[in-house]
This record gives sequence, C-alpha cells and structure tokens, in this order.
Amino acid sequence: MDQLAEKFIKYFSVVSADTEALREEAYKIRYNVYCDELEYEDKTAFPNKMERDGFDSFSDHILLLHRNSGAYAGTVRLVRPSAAVPGQILPMEQFCLHALNPETIQVLNTYRDTTAEVSRLAVPAFFRRRTGEEKRAFVIDGLRTYLSDDDIAHFPYIAIGLYLACAVIFMKELDYIQVMMEPRLARHMGRVGILFQPAGELVDFHGKRAPFYITPDIFSENLKPHMSALYEAIEEQLLPQLLKSERLPK
Repeated sequence: MDQLAEKFIKYFSVVSADTEALREEAYKIRYNVYCDELEYEDKTAFPNKMERDGFDSFSDHILLLHRNSGAYAGTVRLVRPSAAVPGQILPMEQFCLHALNPETIQVLNTYRDTTAEVSRLAVPAFFRRRTGEEKRAFVIDGLRTYLSDDDIAHFPYIAIGLYLACAVIFMKELDYIQVMMEPRLARHMGRVGILFQPAGELVDFHGKRAPFYITPDIFSENLKPHMSALYEAIEEQLLPQLLKSERLPK
C-alpha cells in the first residue's frame, strides 16, 4: 500500500452512516460547524442541535472516524434525487440555479437518476481550526503545534478522504457528480488529480463558490497514483458496508 494510504487508514476509518444513530452524529457535526461556528444556518431552527434538511432523506451520508480519539473527524453527504419522486432536486438547483450553465441544466434534466451532489462537507473545529482555516467548514492546509507530526500531516486529507468516499459510490452507480465549492478547493483537488470541471458562474453563497462537475472517466483517468492508492484503501473499507446495508446492489 502507498505510504499516504497506509497512514491515512492508520489514523482514520471511513464509516457509512447507514443508521439513524450514525446519521445523527453527522447532523451534530453539521450543527457545530454550520450553525455554531460559521453561522451559516439559524441555530434556533435546530433546538436539538442537529442540523438537517429535506435533502437528507435521499442522501448517502459518510463519517470519518479518528481512531486515536474515537471522535468523528468529518462528514459529507451525497444527495441522490430520483426522477420518479416529484420535487427531489439537488441543493444547487434550489439555491444556485441561476449560476448553472445551460449544459449543466441539460445534464440534470437528462441524467436525473444518475447525477448526485456532494454536499454538507463539514469538519469539527478540533480537526480544522488551523492557521488560515478558521472560517471554512474543512481544512486544506495550515499548522497546528500541539499535535503529533503524523496527525498534522494527515488532517489536510480529511476533505479529500471524504470526497474519495463519495467517489466509491459514484464509480459504481453514477454518471455525474456536481458540487458547489470554493475555486480554491477545486484547485487543491486538481493538484491530486481530482479534476472538477466548471459548471457555471461564481456566486456568493456562504462565501464565493462556483458549480463544478466530474464524470467517472475524468476521475479515473487523472487521479494521481498516491490518490489512487488512497481511493482503493477507502473503497476496501467502505464497499462492504454499502453492500451489507444494501446502499449498493450486490
């Protein structure tokens, strides 16, 4: 196994949040990050301190467990609307439809059942609040001085690990993944070979964000070797959970 993949799996475990109890752990992280810390959402709307919305009922939810502490180090969801269910759309359609280019709208209309959106990426403050990262829901770089060198080195890969977990589902069942993200994150992903393509215009939605997409061919043809090894390690962890819970067909 590649050294990065080996060390990532040593420190983190990818968990399919396929029970209500596990999903509540994801909702708690989202509340802490999006309501308490960043104040993107109105905390009074969630008296139980779990941030959730109407998209959660047709989403796959992922958690990342930090083995050393036993704490969840992050969460993300993959929103998967069904063409057979009226009103099931992607978050970007509800909140940022005006930013999408015509080609993206055509994809959404044509591939409704095989298009999903990566959404609600959130990393708790302990794993995120580092130099330059205080106002973001995830961490890319920065410094912490009171953790071990190995922990410091691998915290920036939390966001990438969660995206790769979504890619496990993506590569088995989907034709497109859409995402609203900061161009900075898209550039960072591009450096490791996850080449998100522009899908519309930059808008002000919880900061400056733009729509992007990726297809299975783009993903598989450009992923850097060390990222491919990490993807395979995450797939080895996650795929049996998805099959057991029937989130993917056997």
